[in-house]
Amino acid sequence: MNNTPTNGDDFLSGLDEPDSDPPKEEVVNEEEIKEEESKTQFTDLPLPTEIQDQLLKLGFKFPTPIQELSIPVAIKGLDLIGKAETGTGKTLAFTAPIMGKLDPERVGIQALVLCPTRELAQQVEEVASKLGEAVGIRVALVVGGIHAAQQLMQLRRGAQMVVGTPGRVLDFLKSGKIRLGWVEHVVLDEADRMLDMGFIDDVNDILQHTPPERQTCLFSATLPPKIKSLTRRFMKDPETISTISEMATVPEIDQKYIRCQDWTKKYWIHEILNQHPNETCIIFCNTRRAVIELDRDLWGRGFPAGSLHGDHDQERRFKVLEGFRDRQITTLVATDVAARGLDVEAVARVINYDVPDEVETYVHRIGRTGRAGAKGETFSLVDPADKLSWDRITRETGFDITEKEWTPPSGIRPEPGSRPRRPRPSSGGRHGGSRSGGGPRSGGGPRSGGGPRSGGGPRSGGGPRSGGGNSGGNRNRRSKPGR
Repeated sequence: MNNTPTNGDDFLSGLDEPDSDPPKEEVVNEEEIKEEESKTQFTDLPLPTEIQDQLLKLGFKFPTPIQELSIPVAIKGLDLIGKAETGTGKTLAFTAPIMGKLDPERVGIQALVLCPTRELAQQVEEVASKLGEAVGIRVALVVGGIHAAQQLMQLRRGAQMVVGTPGRVLDFLKSGKIRLGWVEHVVLDEADRMLDMGFIDDVNDILQHTPPERQTCLFSATLPPKIKSLTRRFMKDPETISTISEMATVPEIDQKYIRCQDWTKKYWIHEILNQHPNETCIIFCNTRRAVIELDRDLWGRGFPAGSLHGDHDQERRFKVLEGFRDRQITTLVATDVAARGLDVEAVARVINYDVPDEVETYVHRIGRTGRAGAKGETFSLVDPADKLSWDRITRETGFDITEKEWTPPSGIRPEPGSRPRRPRPSSGGRHGGSRSGGGPRSGGGPRSGGGPRSGGGPRSGGGPRSGGGNSGGNRNRRSKPGR
């Protein structure tokens, strides 16, 4: 037995010892080699050599679909609309081609990237800075929630690219701290989320301060009408690229749906959370009101839940996300756009509390689970009002979604404050009855003529509600009592 001490490092241990066993021949899988050789690599894309080498140095060899399709368009200087979910590699899809076109000798800002949240902007800035090292490009981060002094210092050192949130960028722009007159490239990342958070007017103002001949790239999972209006106003014949269905093809996602009434949904939520108390879950709602009501209900029942919607400020959002990553919060209730940009691994299940209006939104939601080869589970709660939307989702996606039977707990009843799912038909008067003809408040009804509240009643001085005035006065007019 060889007693020679070995190095504690597994990689170095035993290097000086002779091999006791003959070396084994590596098994070469020719099919895997051929498949890998057939894939497009970053070296096949029209990027500068310095950027290609830096990507390889950072561990990026094969582009994702959105990168493979977007980079050739962006490198030509064309306007681009990229429809893709979070987690598909959008950041490299625009930073790699833009970095290769910036001039390190120019001090002015040549590229501007707008993101809806501070944490997303920080992620983009980190990637852009690493790529910029290869070509001498400096990147400045301009976001709210952080003291402006450090950001101003970055700008004064001569940043060629600015990554920021619309609010802080607009503040700097109005105060003269930055100028965008030489910007050649603008990127709007997670544009639909900026719309939901109320930044769309700020984005309009910022774009008006940039040269009209700039290149504009917009990335978004969905294209609401206001975003389409923005593209028509500020983009020139943009080329649209979509990879919206790529995440939902992961076989590890087990998709199920339950048919139920809207007011029973929260009871199903209680049951599933009690069955899996320590597992992470994201519950998607279509409206902020639904998010707020469900979050309050879960907290009231002792579930460690948190919520995200467009009305939350950056600080609140950051705390909720930090709690979710640290497992202090295991259930996250959110609207679609508020959940974009989340960088959270290993979400056990996703629940569609409300069926989304768009097929792309459903795909984006379920892509939050089943990542990195892990098993994922999704449930969709389908009430009768959702039938058309749900039928369209199952038809257009073609996904294998199985129905799960569920019976609500016995004895439960709709609460008076349950949200209405469809407009109620008009019923005439406020109290449901007709207010004309011989109704209770006309003709000889109890509140007219010599009824109990007129004449010498306790609340009058000779007239029904006035001090000897016209008895046929307007009943809806009440004068404030004198002081």
